[in-house]
Amino acid sequence: MRSLPHASRTARQLPRPRPPRGLLRAVVAACAIVTAAGCAAQSGVRDDGTAPSLSAPVSAVPLWPQYTPPATSSPRQKPDFDRYLPLGRLRLPSGGLNAVSAQDLLLHDPNVPALVQKEISVCPGSGDCPLRDAVHRDLTGDGKDEQVVAVDLPRLDRTLLQVYTASGRTVRLVLIYWGPPGLTGEAFGRDLLISATGEDGRVTTRFRWNGRVMAAVTPEGDAGPRAKEPGADPAVGPEPTPAGSLTPVPGPRTETPVPGPRTETRTTR
Repeated sequence: MRSLPHASRTARQLPRPRPPRGLLRAVVAACAIVTAAGCAAQSGVRDDGTAPSLSAPVSAVPLWPQYTPPATSSPRQKPDFDRYLPLGRLRLPSGGLNAVSAQDLLLHDPNVPALVQKEISVCPGSGDCPLRDAVHRDLTGDGKDEQVVAVDLPRLDRTLLQVYTASGRTVRLVLIYWGPPGLTGEAFGRDLLISATGEDGRVTTRFRWNGRVMAAVTPEGDAGPRAKEPGADPAVGPEPTPAGSLTPVPGPRTETPVPGPRTETRTTR
């Protein structure tokens, strides 16, 4: 019975077995690899979950995809360009359009109605002068400024805007535009933007030089047909038209408003 304690003391005194040196080195190397892998996972690419869904761009959807418009048998022939009466009585000085006042242009222009000429006869120096300051911009690309003239006519509930160009000593009209009161204009490069606010909201019409006149730009970016005779002398100007074919004078505000030039295409911004 007393021999058991002696045996246990003997067993406790035996040395513990040590792992082989190769195994210890392998364990250390494996721990280093695991540690490096953990650091790389934190500093590299991570999975943040499902990517957000992308939406397709908005496109036009026809309301009646099966409907086909009927073909027109005899489409109306549009004029190549509006023709205005020439300013034959006015000869430019050496300074060009910059040396001519807007009042002189309107008073010598046969396209301007007599009642408009009467309204501007009080200019300048009168508080009732409806004529705005003339603006000079190169709208034709020939390196010379055109003159933009505007007359506010409260009694007619209209504003008249006209654009003149010059070649040598000759002046001719390239745009007549009747609009609602308060219309404004902007030069966008060589294009002329005319904006007005009416019952339909703010409407902007874009005009561009087509070789003979300032024509309204269509939604496709076309400024109407170009001159039939590209080599024609611009100083000759367009052929005269009968007085009845000119843009009519708008009546009082109780009458139907007069539209702009026949080539006008209105687009909203």
